[in-house]
Amino acid sequence: MAEQRQPTLGILMLEGKMATVRGCMAGPETFPYPVVREVVAGASAPRTAEDALALLPLYQDAAQRLERRGVDVITANCGLIALLQQDLARAVSVPVVTSSLVVVPALSQLLGARHRIGILTFFADAVGEANFAACGWSSRSIPVSVAGVGHSPAWLEFLRTKQIDADLRRQLRDDLLHVVRDLLDREPDIGALVSECTMLPAVLDYIREAVPVPVHDILTTLDWAMSGVRRGPVPAADRVPAEVAR
Repeated sequence: MAEQRQPTLGILMLEGKMATVRGCMAGPETFPYPVVREVVAGASAPRTAEDALALLPLYQDAAQRLERRGVDVITANCGLIALLQQDLARAVSVPVVTSSLVVVPALSQLLGARHRIGILTFFADAVGEANFAACGWSSRSIPVSVAGVGHSPAWLEFLRTKQIDADLRRQLRDDLLHVVRDLLDREPDIGALVSECTMLPAVLDYIREAVPVPVHDILTTLDWAMSGVRRGPVPAADRVPAEVAR
């Protein structure tokens, strides 16, 4: 019997230099499953919601190319592309996860109404009701608080250079931890954190060790989406014959 194909993640990538450190979308060690990256020709980093929405035709075409290449789940390497979530999901027949914000309703159900959710991002003023609505929910029904690292010189340097040395990693970690602790002090009813920014996972594992609430991000969200394709190796005796699977 032929060996079963491993489930594959497809990533829609902006043009230009991207961080290849572990935890970032372009990092070769970031994902535990095969990845296919598709650069969206003509797509530079959006600065505003209008910029992101203008990229929709380019992203729809690129998502369809990924689907034809056989990927099982599609994501993107920019948080603002969450504004395209519903349109991209309609453009293909495989699951689309443009942002970790899609898990907020499920987390709210797990935590109960007494808890709010903390949203971590880069520029806090870039994340609001339009982003939430595109991911299927509203802060009118799910209480959230948003905090960003955009004031940090270290994070601004990482955004500019897409590189991290040991000293910068420590500063990124410390600055993000300061933001998180300040948020938890201001909002003691927070029951979980969701990192909306796709750059923050470069140091989020340090934060998980230092805070008392769960921390979710685009990587944990993609792990969940990919687990719906297959959770792990299937014993040979239990595999569905190829002619039946078709």
